[in-house]
Amino acid sequence: MLRFVAALTAACALSACAPPLQGAFGTLRDALYTPRPTVSTSSADILARPYFQQRLQSPWGTALLVLGRTQGSQEFWATSTGQVLVVEHGLIRRTTGLPQTLEGTRFLGPDPFAAGLHTLPDGSRSRRELDWAPGYRYGIQVRSRFRRHGLEAVTLPRNLGSPRLLLRIDEELEASNARFSVTNRYWVDPDDGFIYKSRQYLAPHLPVTLTQLRPYRREPRP
Repeated sequence: MLRFVAALTAACALSACAPPLQGAFGTLRDALYTPRPTVSTSSADILARPYFQQRLQSPWGTALLVLGRTQGSQEFWATSTGQVLVVEHGLIRRTTGLPQTLEGTRFLGPDPFAAGLHTLPDGSRSRRELDWAPGYRYGIQVRSRFRRHGLEAVTLPRNLGSPRLLLRIDEELEASNARFSVTNRYWVDPDDGFIYKSRQYLAPHLPVTLTQLRPYRREPRP
């Protein structure tokens, strides 16, 4: 219970929490009062929870993320055990509650996620700065290149037995001054670029996988 409150407090700190959000968090607290060791992803259980949901898989286990609030295009997702992820256009931009924290993400040029990864030509390049803690590693410049890998059948929890054809896009990232060379992977809707599943490295040796259970979707992109 205290860890859940800590997660919501962190979400408030990241997003300048307003009273309506505090009430929403109270409702979530009641629903998630007793954390479970595993996350049920059956269609019945997902539908029984009246929140937008994602599954978070990390080196420390699996957790359920629920959407606490939005601020512009940013989404604040919280777990019952003290983690908060700030997601924008499918990319994790900031985190709290993990052993290593992603404190900031800044693109040096256009944000390729804003227009949708489905619009990028194969081989497109981008640069961004990342801030990591602990260690006070700020302004780490990361170069990336996007590779299109065609359509893949991905079975999502609410569509068991009925795989969805999604466009797989790999993002090769490298920061030579930080010994950082990894590949992020995204499975996106080929029509509007919505990211249904992704494996993202928040820092060296820290991969997480996000899977949409009950997606939060804005107006589709053209």
